[in-house]
Amino acid sequence: MLKSEVVSGPTYHIRVFRTGRCRIIGKYAYHSYQTEHDHPFTLYVSVIQGNGLTALVDVGMKSVAAMNRDAGFLMTALIAQEPGEDVPGILTKAKIDAADVDYIFLTHAHYDHCSNLALFPNATVVIPAYAWRLWHEEPERAIYLHAGFLAELEALQSQERLLLLDKGVVAPGLGVRWVGGHSICSQFIYVNTSQGVAVFTGDTVQMYANIAHNAIIGIYDDAAQC
Repeated sequence: MLKSEVVSGPTYHIRVFRTGRCRIIGKYAYHSYQTEHDHPFTLYVSVIQGNGLTALVDVGMKSVAAMNRDAGFLMTALIAQEPGEDVPGILTKAKIDAADVDYIFLTHAHYDHCSNLALFPNATVVIPAYAWRLWHEEPERAIYLHAGFLAELEALQSQERLLLLDKGVVAPGLGVRWVGGHSICSQFIYVNTSQGVAVFTGDTVQMYANIAHNAIIGIYDDAAQC
């Protein structure tokens, strides 16, 4: 079991930073729960540190304006970003140099989660091997990736800075598991902490009611996986 492998490793400290807020139209937040309402939604970038490592979970959006332009149809209130909530501002608050980031775990490859990879010159990026294979064998499955992203990953692979893994331990106390659901590249990230194993679920489980009411999200590639 992945959890038992992760919990046997060292512990890490997690800090979660807000990188924007918006309101999502009900049918996009939930497939069949309170679809008549809109719902507040927060976007995050998280920092994991310990065992001599620094890692990020997601790297946010390069342009809020571009995100609002392309995904504004999902929202009743567009994404607003306070001063210091962009990724460079988050790094400053976290007292982290971008060059010192060892790993980037992408919960999935939608623009608002993955478009700042170029800020991190030394990080290894972790994505599911399953998605990588589909993107190349069935190019139509890569249509949701923003322009240039796949080429960016291919460049990282040539630099030996891309880790393709569907399930397993990336470093002692840190693991990933492909889950799909929201997108074909969605993965959970497992982090051993002093309070137990934390799991980053990305947008496959993006709201508490997804669990509390067994109400899956309204934006998905595969409902059964969600």
